Amino acid sequence: MVGWRGLCLALQFLTVFPLRKEVPWEAKTARWSVRMFPVVGLVVGSVQALVYWLFLQTSVSPLFLALFLLFLAIFLSGGLHADGWMDVSDAFFSYRDKERRLEIMKDSRVGAFAVLSLVFLLSFRFVFLYETIGHVAPLIFIVIPFFSRSFMALLLSYGKLAKPNGMAAAFRKHVTKSETRFILLLLSIGTIVVGATYPVETAALTLGAIFSWRSAQSFYDRQFGGITGDMLGAFVEGTEGWLWFLVWLLRSFVTA
Repeated sequence: MVGWRGLCLALQFLTVFPLRKEVPWEAKTARWSVRMFPVVGLVVGSVQALVYWLFLQTSVSPLFLALFLLFLAIFLSGGLHADGWMDVSDAFFSYRDKERRLEIMKDSRVGAFAVLSLVFLLSFRFVFLYETIGHVAPLIFIVIPFFSRSFMALLLSYGKLAKPNGMAAAFRKHVTKSETRFILLLLSIGTIVVGATYPVETAALTLGAIFSWRSAQSFYDRQFGGITGDMLGAFVEGTEGWLWFLVWLLRSFVTA
């Protein structure tokens, strides 16, 4: 029962799925919510994979499908991760000290660097989607959100907090080693299952996700003194763009 409440809390927080269930904020629920981050990735990815497969059965152009899939990915998360990407971009490109950067991230106003960075991120991701439409299996659309949310949970578990309050701190204080082991178990199972059918793609995406996780943790420590909720959202957007870049590389230069 607590696992179901944790999943509901994770879905309510990370997606726009209309779950009309009031979930009490408790230590056990918060812990299970973190455990369910990879499952949220599976749910979001499954919706994208289903839409991708259905549209492939029609005469819809790859241009439209790539744009629609990009829109769908942003929509399903309620723009939460995109907002984190913009906030972190504004703070980083301010070139201020760590304390001032954290203050900038709390500012509700959107700066020029936030807009520019999001435009470039989504533009490149659109190109990667467009050039791989019809050449990648629907399962890849599940794997990428699964990896991005799983490693976001690991970043939350292992990363140093930049401040003692906020979303990341609220979850982090309830996270134990059992949550980390559970997430690693899900990652291992998912990697083995997908790798049995798509070994090259799975190996590339797994190594790419690990690289993104370690790089983000180091970058956040150096530039901000740790992680916040906005940085976790930025990590998801950045990692998915990076993983689609790897898929594009495989399609263009390895498996073509």
